[in-house]
Amino acid sequence: MLENSEIVLETADARLGFDAGSGRLVRFEPAWDAGQQFIASAADHPVFVLQYLDEGRAYQTVDSFAAGTVGIECEAADGGQTLTMRFEGVGGMDLDVTATVRAWSDQTMSRWSIAVRNGAGLEIVDVQYPFVVTSYRPGGKPNGEALLLPRDIGLLIEEPKPEDLGPDSVEAWRFGPENSVAVRHGHGANSQHYPGAVFAQFMAYHNESAGLYMACEDTDGHIKMLHALHLDPGIRMGMAHVGDWPREGERAMEYDVLMGAYRGDWYTAAGIYRDWSLKQKWGTPLHERKDVPDWILESPVHITIRTQGTLDTGPVFPVEEFLPYEKCVPMLEKISQRVESALVAVIMSWERGGPWVYPDCFPPIGGEESVTAFAKMARERGWHVGSFCNGTRWVLGHFWNQYDGREYYEKHDGASSVCRTLEGEPWPEQWDVDWRPSYGGCMGTALTCDIATDFVKRLIGWGMESVQFFDQNLGAATFPCLATDHDHPAVPGRWMNDAMANLVKRFHGEAEAAGEDGVLQSVEFQCNEYCLPLFQQCDVRLSPKGTGYPNVVPLYHFLFHECIILHGMMGYGPEPYHLPIRNALNGVLGEIPGGAMIGDGTLLNKNTVNWAPWEPRVGSDDDALEMIRTVTALRRGAGRPFMVYGRLQRPAEVNGIETICWDREVNHYEMPAVFHAAWTSPDDAFGVVLANWTTEARAVAVADERLGGRATCHVAGREMVDQEAVEAADGVAVALPPLSCAVVVGRG
Repeated sequence: MLENSEIVLETADARLGFDAGSGRLVRFEPAWDAGQQFIASAADHPVFVLQYLDEGRAYQTVDSFAAGTVGIECEAADGGQTLTMRFEGVGGMDLDVTATVRAWSDQTMSRWSIAVRNGAGLEIVDVQYPFVVTSYRPGGKPNGEALLLPRDIGLLIEEPKPEDLGPDSVEAWRFGPENSVAVRHGHGANSQHYPGAVFAQFMAYHNESAGLYMACEDTDGHIKMLHALHLDPGIRMGMAHVGDWPREGERAMEYDVLMGAYRGDWYTAAGIYRDWSLKQKWGTPLHERKDVPDWILESPVHITIRTQGTLDTGPVFPVEEFLPYEKCVPMLEKISQRVESALVAVIMSWERGGPWVYPDCFPPIGGEESVTAFAKMARERGWHVGSFCNGTRWVLGHFWNQYDGREYYEKHDGASSVCRTLEGEPWPEQWDVDWRPSYGGCMGTALTCDIATDFVKRLIGWGMESVQFFDQNLGAATFPCLATDHDHPAVPGRWMNDAMANLVKRFHGEAEAAGEDGVLQSVEFQCNEYCLPLFQQCDVRLSPKGTGYPNVVPLYHFLFHECIILHGMMGYGPEPYHLPIRNALNGVLGEIPGGAMIGDGTLLNKNTVNWAPWEPRVGSDDDALEMIRTVTALRRGAGRPFMVYGRLQRPAEVNGIETICWDREVNHYEMPAVFHAAWTSPDDAFGVVLANWTTEARAVAVADERLGGRATCHVAGREMVDQEAVEAADGVAVALPPLSCAVVVGRG
């Protein structure tokens, strides 16, 4: 319908308004509150943006305003309304774009699609659509606004301001080492896409009254950029659909973008997405997966052993306490006995050329015979051995030990295998260039894949069963490459997903050929949804509030915990209680606990995501080990249906939790004495997992109708106690001994 020069579409929950002349989105109002205007439109906001490469392979940008002719019509169709916007002769070229929006009054989501006819022979990189700019204050004044993004473990930016987001710019939407979004986030520009460090394909913005939800219903892993950036006068919630656009001919995008209104918080928006995502081909739950080794389901405690240096950005030297590797066994035995669990001993920084040097990494420091003997000794004890590696990066040097890998690079034709920028230059990694210069390796080349396969084969031959080869391909990202002389299309696209799948298949083939059916593949950070079937485990590093990563929420756990094993061997936590706090949080959020071993066999108890100097010692090692023990005991016992196989739910109300406050150096910390999370099991039981990280007993009460009329309480403290839960005035009473973990299970 046409209202005051606006074309209006209506869903069951929202009214959408479009400028009748340009087609740009100018209105999005929830049906229950017309005072919440989510769109902050400006006259220069287009309907779409299209990026292509010119004959010199330089980026060029056109948008809907560059069309020679524009035709906009709205008609009734399929019981709803369809808005069709045709843009012909875009940029004065033989290039036509048709954008469509469909809405139905009995459905909550509008559906957006786009088609491009390319008769100009353009090398199209991406199409950005829909073009949505939301208001910082949809109701005109602050009202608890929050922006949810699927990166890190989940970003929830409350009361967002322009400086929290960074500016919208052409650089933000272009593949290259200078990508402004990657620089801002501090991670490599070669992982900041979906599927990759962006692990799902939705975003949401809400306040106390309503929210705006956007998602792609793409089951085939098309490459995308999803960014939230400042664009006057609001927040651009942008999506770029990357690659696979024909040089000649027409393509209608194979999936829809959904937009709808919702009432609630980030759990509400994430729940909408989860309901769709877990029904797709990647959503197989752990209890149905056939490729996950039984041993990892028993939750062996993960212990890191760093064999060179104590810091990434510090001197390189052999750690004599750990070499030869057999020296580690007595220290690990003490840990294993104390935590009453098998271990995964994860050896790191063993590379010949220095920590994290690849592919010039063999033989390992300490020798292959020693590594193999260590793995044999570990496996004889029922333990397992693994390694974090370097992913597909070709390291050229290490400034802390003067390693120079340029001759090796030239001798082995490394230049033919690395990712290329638009200019045809090797794509340099940026985040660690001050100590370890490197190029990303292109998985679209045979050399990259052959070297990687030989590497993994060698580790399996040593006896390793936990292989995190993709340690720096964050989220299982395939690095983009724009080379014109590689055996793949010259822009990013779905070829990247095929390359990842083929390489991981080769890894599994090597394990099968070696008769090692217990080898698993892991990845650094949160494995993106599309790659979930390829990996059995991922390394998810938590950050309690006030430490490490700001603005994080357990979005990844909420979406995908039930599909893949998570371990928390690394992560943040404030001193002097770093390990008890981090592993208590690991426990309630369903991650395997662990830590990094130092030279005397104790664990590093510093507030770092990975490494820190061993001295001065901090905190209590016995407290750290006790927290790991109780979390592990519950994961292997009554908590298993929730902590291993469960689906994270909206938190329960837990009363009586004391806030612990302390100061350390210049920092002030406030931390709940008890962490908790709510879960459902595969058989739909409801449970609340709690962990007391303090050295004092705590009494709390769980008030949640989802527990039903009766509940049982299972507490892992010095002993395992199973008992009928006792109702108190403010909920089910739970007595938590010091450094304990518990689960309250509803019995209907």
